[in-house]
Amino acid sequence: MKLFRAILIWSFSLLMFGCDSVYQYIVFPPERIEYTLVPDADLLSSQNDRNYRLSDDKQSIIYDAKDYKIEIKYLTDYHLNTYEFPDQSQSQQFSTNPFTFGNWIDPELGYTPNRFTVFKVTIYNYAGGKINLDPENIFLKTDRGDELNSYGREEKNSRYQSLEAYFKKRKGTSGIDDDVFESRMGIVRRSVHYLGKPVFRGDVRDGLIVMNPLADEVEQLKVTIKDFILGYDENNQPSEFTTLKFYFRRARFELPKNASTIVAERDSLRNKNAIKKLEPAARPMGELKIAVKSTNVIAADQLMKPLDEYLSEFTNYKTSFVKTAITAVDLQASNVLMILADEGQMKFSPEQERLTADFIKRGGFIIADERSTSTQSENYQSVNNFLTEVSNLLGGNVTTGRVPTDHPIYNIWKRFDVLPPVDPDLQDIKGKELNDFFNGIFLNNRLVAVISNRGYSIAWGVFGTSEIRSGKDFTKQREFLSNIFYYAIASANHEK
Repeated sequence: MKLFRAILIWSFSLLMFGCDSVYQYIVFPPERIEYTLVPDADLLSSQNDRNYRLSDDKQSIIYDAKDYKIEIKYLTDYHLNTYEFPDQSQSQQFSTNPFTFGNWIDPELGYTPNRFTVFKVTIYNYAGGKINLDPENIFLKTDRGDELNSYGREEKNSRYQSLEAYFKKRKGTSGIDDDVFESRMGIVRRSVHYLGKPVFRGDVRDGLIVMNPLADEVEQLKVTIKDFILGYDENNQPSEFTTLKFYFRRARFELPKNASTIVAERDSLRNKNAIKKLEPAARPMGELKIAVKSTNVIAADQLMKPLDEYLSEFTNYKTSFVKTAITAVDLQASNVLMILADEGQMKFSPEQERLTADFIKRGGFIIADERSTSTQSENYQSVNNFLTEVSNLLGGNVTTGRVPTDHPIYNIWKRFDVLPPVDPDLQDIKGKELNDFFNGIFLNNRLVAVISNRGYSIAWGVFGTSEIRSGKDFTKQREFLSNIFYYAIASANHEK
């Protein structure tokens, strides 16, 4: 008994006076340091190739060959959970975000490990012929000798490993497990690169590259894109290739200011009652002062007459339209800028970029849509480049990327699980790869611009001949636009 009391007293004294650090370690384990991957400028410059450069925020590596451009950026788990798949990352072990473990914490480790190593790769084709990327020809090699190849999507089409096989091995037998598996694979099919149709002149394609997680000891690594396809022969077979190398180094990841959890909200107005959702039977209201930039020569009120009639019948929006060349006077008098690219070349100047950035800073919102019947539309790339330059001029906390389907524009009034359909009768889509998502610009976590190549403008204005438009139902496309209008007005009012 005396021995027991002595040991007890000694242990208590040790905890109270001599070994407070031991106590802290046992009861409050040391915080895990999170890391990210940033471009290694020194190794990049050692290639002596001036086509390589860093993005303005120093987070991406760009290979700009003038005719085409490739941009690669590492995506942290925080970014994937917060900006790409916020609602899919909050269900513990049943989170359907396929690229992270969401907000699940490994009980043995005491923290959330990395599920994968994920890069976003964007391909721009400015003036070249058909180009393409085979994601399974992308390899990663670390400074400790690890060699990783990227995952394919479906099991039957993958040369090495596939995400489908990965999740099959980890799938349980319950109905919930089946639902989680299907949801994850749905996201994989929408967002992971695959060797599909070539990227034609004037087009852009982005997607994710997925590899196994890195060992904690890794400090530097090289990502190699082997046999990037620069051309096809007369039999439509790849015939011209190049190999590109991108160098990254490990750096400590700093959580953005005011971020309280690893699973946050992509949009600062989500789930905070900042914008009241409307019932589908309600009539959204607000003042819409719309400036229309278009290659179509018809006056704005006539060009947008179908949309104006729809809004008058089904909403309480107070709407006005003005045709604009993106001037200071027009933008000062507007709160929405619609860029509707039809046939005919669309160009932008640096002054228009500056004016548009100022317009967004004042609370303005941009809706851009391209409906060219050509498979090699230069206008979509032109609008993309314009919005990229605008985002660079915004300053502050700016991110760009896909607008997730859980964003308020999908459900703030009318409810949409996916984007409204595209009618092939209204535009020639053979050989044209239509995005099944909107890209967006987020300023301080508020969506401020969207861009699509789905040709919705034909449902909004009098684009196209009256013959092909006759008898078509454009309700869904107009409802979705009305959702965007309501979000634009309400979010701008909240920011004031």
